[in-house]
Amino acid sequence: SQSIFFTELADPDNNAKARFIEIYNASDALLSLNGWQIVRYTNASLEVSSSLDLSEYTIPEKSTLVIAADAEEFLNVYGFSPDVTGGSNSPADSNGDDNLQLIDPFGTVINIFGVVGVDGSGTDHEFEDGRAFRKLEVKTGNSSYTITEWVVYNDTGGTGTINEPQIAPEDYTPKARE
Repeated sequence: SQSIFFTELADPDNNAKARFIEIYNASDALLSLNGWQIVRYTNASLEVSSSLDLSEYTIPEKSTLVIAADAEEFLNVYGFSPDVTGGSNSPADSNGDDNLQLIDPFGTVINIFGVVGVDGSGTDHEFEDGRAFRKLEVKTGNSSYTITEWVVYNDTGGTGTINEPQIAPEDYTPKARE
């Protein structure tokens, strides 16, 4: 389903343990994530560095699924528990210069952030010490990274980004897509 996609990626400048990924279900139906996964390509790697199986989860219609790197720290910072704990070195633990893909049960890349094989540092897909937030008008996944679908904050990113590190919790909106 193209209606499931990344909506927020977080690497807070003040707290690396408060990192998270938010995905959204834009459809009008509850969707099972059986067979779905998120994969991370660290820096310029062409090999998957880490993956997270989402098979045991569902996303209600017009709702989000929040994956935290550290569930305890996420709760302490944002005031509620994440839906999923990714763990250290998981896709949710990206330091902002990595590339992420959301893959369906058939192995199709439904959504991507970044360019696999390209280190995000200094590019339009760097959210290091910041945040990448999907524009609200975007309603479907995109298997090609397109900067115009995102608002990207960082500490040293390239053209099309905002060089303004983000602080947790105030600069983030997990669970608040609409």
